[in-house]
Amino acid sequence: MHKTVKIVVFAIWLIVAFGCGGPKKVQGPPPLPQPEWVKSRPSSSTYYIGIGWARKGVDVNQHQLTAKQNAQADMASEISVNISTNSVLHAFESNQRFREDFTSTIKAEAQQQLEGFEVVDTWEDQTSYWVYYRLSKAEYQRQKELKKNNAVTISTDLFGKALDARQSGDFRLAIVQFIKAIEPLKTYLSEPLPVEFRGKQVFLGNEIFQELSTTISSIELIPSITEIKVKTGGIIPSNSLLFTAKSRLAASVTEIPVVATYSERPIRDNKKRTDRSSNVSFDIPGVRSTKAFETFTVAVDLESLTTEATTELFIRKLVSSLKASSGVVRINIEKPVMVIEANEINLGEKVNPGYLEESFKKKAIESGFLISTDTTGADYIVRISAVSTSTGQSGTYKGASLSGIITVAGATGAQIYNRAIEGIKGSHFEYKVAGEEAFKEARRRLELSYFREVVEAINRK
Repeated sequence: MHKTVKIVVFAIWLIVAFGCGGPKKVQGPPPLPQPEWVKSRPSSSTYYIGIGWARKGVDVNQHQLTAKQNAQADMASEISVNISTNSVLHAFESNQRFREDFTSTIKAEAQQQLEGFEVVDTWEDQTSYWVYYRLSKAEYQRQKELKKNNAVTISTDLFGKALDARQSGDFRLAIVQFIKAIEPLKTYLSEPLPVEFRGKQVFLGNEIFQELSTTISSIELIPSITEIKVKTGGIIPSNSLLFTAKSRLAASVTEIPVVATYSERPIRDNKKRTDRSSNVSFDIPGVRSTKAFETFTVAVDLESLTTEATTELFIRKLVSSLKASSGVVRINIEKPVMVIEANEINLGEKVNPGYLEESFKKKAIESGFLISTDTTGADYIVRISAVSTSTGQSGTYKGASLSGIITVAGATGAQIYNRAIEGIKGSHFEYKVAGEEAFKEARRRLELSYFREVVEAINRK
């Protein structure tokens, strides 16, 4: 029995001894030595080189994809941009913003369109993943020439359609087609692009841009009246803001989009198109300005035309550098004449000048009205009537209540504003002062809201 116990104890010891040690970890092969292309970026006269790196993560596919994208971007960065003197971009060479935008466009396009590159090598350690790409410069140039020739073919066709549209008087379509013709050439605008077009040798990009510029600058928007007189609060009807589009390149300029700007404030329906007679008209429902004059300007809506033609941001910036002529109407603003007739009575005693009368007069002058006592020729007649009465005594305080009415009529006598004044109270130790307090409260309300309502009514009429 004793011997059996010893055997059992020994067996348990063996289990514990070997069990507590656990399985030994299997060691993977050590990482390969870091290659020279990781230590020092290689260079080549016959290949574009791209080295990409990414930090390892849980998702193997993700860090490999990131490294590959970085390698392509690195390879694209080696592609230089040289601006020819016979290219569109040469005119903007001194404009650093345009040069940077174009270079960025080239790099982005090159990265997206890189084809035929090969994987030279990959390397990884425990924390990072590297990839080495290269692309034959001769192969890249071959691919580029094929794509450029295709782009030139498309662009030439669109260019011809643009010229034909302009010849027929469809300036809207012509400008859209000119812009569309530039779009296929966006990555080649630094090159001369010599082609034969309709029997003559031209530099295609330059020719398209020049014809686009000529077309836009040729359009004139001529106002039927160059100056208009109007009083503050007055309406300018559409037949007064009539513009005719003309061009030395065609007999008429129909369906061309235009945009109007009014110096006082934004207006509704400020974008329209010329009609079949090459005319376009606008109106201002109410002139509110207190300045001596404002301006109304109409120009070709290049933004709308560019938006219709392309979604390419760089092309939009390029076209926005062109200047379209505009038609301008000067709006001379005269101050309207206002007569104020007031009857203010405080507890049976006439107040002259009245609290409301003086306050209304001050606000009117600040808003650009001329104040007169002669109703002949007046644009607006304001009538103010206000009466305060006692309401009795409560303790030592005496009360007063004010009621009245404010009306405004136009030059024809038609009423444009009517405001009843009710429920305004005042209190003091004396009735007269209590009435004065009621008038002061009515004056406060006039300054805060009543006068604003009058101006709004005048602007709406």
